[in-house]
Amino acid sequence: MIGTDFSVSSYTTSVNNEPPITTITGNFHFGFFTSESFAVGPILNVLYNRNYNINPVTNTFDEISITGLSGGLFARKFFKISDKFFFSLEGRGLIGYAQRSNDSRLNFAFQSDDRVTRFDISILPAFTFFPSERWGIDARLGQIYYGSNAANYFQDFKEFRFNLGRVSLGFNYYFGIKGTE
Repeated sequence: MIGTDFSVSSYTTSVNNEPPITTITGNFHFGFFTSESFAVGPILNVLYNRNYNINPVTNTFDEISITGLSGGLFARKFFKISDKFFFSLEGRGLIGYAQRSNDSRLNFAFQSDDRVTRFDISILPAFTFFPSERWGIDARLGQIYYGSNAANYFQDFKEFRFNLGRVSLGFNYYFGIKGTE
C-alpha cells in the first residue's frame, strides 16, 4: 500500500480582527499487508502553519510560521462493509522536529527561531472507497490525538484532542489487498 493524505485548514478568529491562521499537513506512507485486513509500515509527516500574534508595542500583527518534518510507523486494520467500501482504524506514532520562526515588527528587525522535538500519537477512523481494484480513496473523519513538543527542559507543550469534525482526504494504491475485485 502506497498512499498519501492531506489536510488543509484556514480559519479566522473574531478576536481583534486577526488575520487567518493557515495549517497544511501531509502524510506519506508505504504499508505492507501482514494479513488480508491488516497493514503496517513507515510514515512521513510534513507540517506548515502560519499564524499571528498582536504586538503590544506597535499594535500590529507579528507573523509566526512553523514548519516540521516527522517520521514514524502506522498500523491499519480494515473492516469490509461491501465489495467496494471498507471501514478502517489507523494508529500512528511520529517523532520529529518543528522549526518556529517569529518575525517581530519593532523599530528594528527582530527574528527568533526555535527548534522543538515533536512526538505525536493518533488514532484515525477512515472510510475507503475502491473505484478500481487497486486504487482507494480515503475519507478520514476526526481523530484521537496526543502530541508533545519539547524545546528544552523549561518549555514543554502537551496537547490532547478528540474531534469528529476534521476531515482529510487521501489516495492509496494497494498491493495485495483482497476482496476489492
